[in-house]
Amino acid sequence: MANRVAVISGLPVPLRMKLWLLRMAAPWSGRRGFLVRWAANHPEIATADRWRARAWWGAAAGEVVRDHLYDPHRRPSALRLVERADVAAVHDAWREGRGLIVLTAHVGPPKFLMNWLLEQRFPLVVWTNTRDLPAWQAAATDTTFLDPRLPDQKSVLLVKSAIHLRRGGVLLGAADYATGDRVVTMNRLGMPWRFSLGLPALARRLEVPVVVALALWKGNRIEICSARLEPPDPGLGEEAWNQAWLERYWAVIEPVLLSSPEDLRFLRRAVEQIARPWEQVPG
Repeated sequence: MANRVAVISGLPVPLRMKLWLLRMAAPWSGRRGFLVRWAANHPEIATADRWRARAWWGAAAGEVVRDHLYDPHRRPSALRLVERADVAAVHDAWREGRGLIVLTAHVGPPKFLMNWLLEQRFPLVVWTNTRDLPAWQAAATDTTFLDPRLPDQKSVLLVKSAIHLRRGGVLLGAADYATGDRVVTMNRLGMPWRFSLGLPALARRLEVPVVVALALWKGNRIEICSARLEPPDPGLGEEAWNQAWLERYWAVIEPVLLSSPEDLRFLRRAVEQIARPWEQVPG
């Protein structure tokens, strides 16, 4: 199945045609495992087969879109998939001049929000997996990319990010992938979810505005949405404040998990470790 995605990605046809071809392939993806069980618990959303096909399409389409984003010649066709960008909350918070945390999550087409924000020319520091970034992209931008999983970057992650925010910069990161030493585990939807505390710590100590922003599939197009994350009561102790902050963050993510299998690109691994979305796993 991985070969099918690679073949479609390389076809000399417009990107939107490739996404349509993936739609045709999705019903025969052979996907098993937790997506079917999840769908069985949510019959009001879709049948198990339909849920599985939608989830496979979203994962496969995300890989194809990322291929285009990382190719400087094909990149514009991927960015043109944005049908609507509601980022008023980002611009309103940015104009306050206090620095800004753009808080995202591992849902939707991978790396899309990051790449779209790069085109907006914000002074960015980005927390991301840097091992798949193309060399041309790092050289073509003033953005600083920090990988929380690399020991040499992990040790300076918070310090560099705090300095950048103090200077009025924008920090883009996700709290739903626990890579730091301090994490919080919350049980939701019948399973444990682990969250990093680096971003809430920066938000609390620096008192900078936080906006949650997501890039999500809407049919064969992409919608970018944003909303201010209001800080919890400052009178709370650190542990209670972090918990309340993460609860507000989760309130934005949960509806996506429950209604949009196309966007379960990464968070499926909270249930089962799956290397690639098109590989079959035991049911």
